[in-house]
Amino acid sequence: MQQFFSQNQTIVVFAHGLVFFSLGLAVWLQRRRASRLVLTNALIWLAAFATAEAFATWGNVFIPIQQSYMDATLISGLQILQGLLEAATYVLMVQFGLRLLELDRGLRRWLTAASIGIWGLIIGAGIVVGHAQHWTAIEWEHSVDNVAALCLLVTGCVLAAIGMWRQRGALSAAGMRGIRPYAAATAAVLVFYALISAVIVIGAPWAPGVITQAHWLSLTGIPVDVVQGLAGLVLCVLAAKLLEIFEFEAKQRVDALERSRAIAEERARFGRDLHDGTIQSIYAAALRLEAIALRSDDDPMCAEVRGVVGDLNHVTDDIRSYITDLAQTPDTASGIADRLRELGAEFDAESQLRVRVHVAGIAASGPIPQGAGKHLKQIVREALSNAARHAGRCSVDVRLAFATDEIELVVSDNGRGIVHDDDPSAGLGLRNMHERARRMGGRLEVTSLSPGTRITVSIPLDSDLPDSTPIPQYSSAKVMP
Repeated sequence: MQQFFSQNQTIVVFAHGLVFFSLGLAVWLQRRRASRLVLTNALIWLAAFATAEAFATWGNVFIPIQQSYMDATLISGLQILQGLLEAATYVLMVQFGLRLLELDRGLRRWLTAASIGIWGLIIGAGIVVGHAQHWTAIEWEHSVDNVAALCLLVTGCVLAAIGMWRQRGALSAAGMRGIRPYAAATAAVLVFYALISAVIVIGAPWAPGVITQAHWLSLTGIPVDVVQGLAGLVLCVLAAKLLEIFEFEAKQRVDALERSRAIAEERARFGRDLHDGTIQSIYAAALRLEAIALRSDDDPMCAEVRGVVGDLNHVTDDIRSYITDLAQTPDTASGIADRLRELGAEFDAESQLRVRVHVAGIAASGPIPQGAGKHLKQIVREALSNAARHAGRCSVDVRLAFATDEIELVVSDNGRGIVHDDDPSAGLGLRNMHERARRMGGRLEVTSLSPGTRITVSIPLDSDLPDSTPIPQYSSAKVMP
C-alpha cells in the first residue's frame, strides 16, 4: 500500500486539493441567498478556508513540476508564497470559528486582529530564524506551515467546533431539527482535523508536533494527505447537508407568502361583505328611522330617533374606516423609508436627540414581507425611545439599506448606552424588538459602543436573483428641530 501511494503521490495530493476546492465552491454558489441564521452566514468563511487550502495544497503538485523549467530563484519565491498562503489560510479558519461563536463585534474584531498579528509574528520569526540558520526556501515554508497550523489552524478548528455545536440550538429554534445531527457531525470532524494538524507535522527545522508525516507513512502506509482529504470529503458532504438550510428557509418564506396571500384574500372578501351587506343594511335602517323622525319636529321621541340615526352614521363611518384598513396596500421600500423619516422628524423635534435618517437602495429592493413596514417602524421607535431615556443628549443615525435579497436597518447613537437596571421596561422593549425581527424572518443584534449603542436588524427577502447592482450611496435627510 505504501508503494502504491508513493507511486501516485501527485494524484493523491491533487485529489486532496480538489476535495477542498469542491467544498469551497459548493458554499460559494449558495452565498447569494439570504439567511437569518448565523451558521449559514458564517459558512462563507469555511468556503474561503477550503478554497485557499485547495490552492495551497495544489502548490505541492505545481511547484515540483515547474522545477524542471524554472530558475531556482523563482522556485524559491513560489515556495515562500505557498508558505504565506498556507499560514493565511489558517487565519480564515479562525474567522469561521469566531463568526459561529456570535461574539460581541468589538471582541471579535480584537480577536481577528490578534489572529492576523500571530500570522505576521510567525512569518517574521520564520524569516529571522531562517536567515540565521540558513534555511532553504522549502525548509522555511514547511516550518512556517507547522507553527501556523499549531497556533492558528488548531485554534480555529476548535473554535469552529464549539460554535457549530452551539448552533444546534439555533437550528432547533428555527424548526430545523433534522439538520442538527449534521451540525454535530461537522463539529466532530473539525475536532478530528484539529487533532491531525496538532499531532502530525511536516519534517522541518520547526516541527512542534508529535510525529512527522514521513514517520506516519512508515507506520501506517497511508499518507496524511489521504486522511486530510477524507476529512475534507466528509466536511464537503456535511456542508451540502447544512446548505439545505437555504431550501428550508426558502420554503418557509414561500409558505409565509402563501399565508399572507390567503389572509389578504380573506380580508378583501370580508371588506366586500361589510360594504355590500352590513353597511347597506345599517344605511337602510337609518333612512327608515330618519323618515320617522321627520314626521314631527316637536315630538321628543323623534328627537331621540334622530340621535339614533346620528349614532348609526358614526357606526357606518367606523366600518368604512375599518374596510379601508383591511384594504391597506402592501409595504414598499419608498413607503417604509418615508415612515422612518417621519418618525425621525418626530423624535428630533420632541426630544433631546438629533436624528439623521439615511436610506439606500430603494430601487434595488426585492419583495418586502407583509407587515415589514410596521415592524421596522416599531423597532426604530423603540430604539429611539431607549436612546431618549438612557443616552441623554446625543446624535442618532438611522440607516436603512435595501438589496435584492435583504433589508438592513442600523440604529446607532453616541450617548451613554442602554442601561437595563434603572428601567425594567428597557429589557421588555429589547425582547419585543427581537420578536419583531424574528417575525419577519430576520435577526437583531445589539452592540455596545464606546460610546453609545448600535442596533442592527437584517431581514432576508424572498429573491433568488443575484445582486448585480452596485452598492448605492446613502442619501441622508437631516431632520431639524
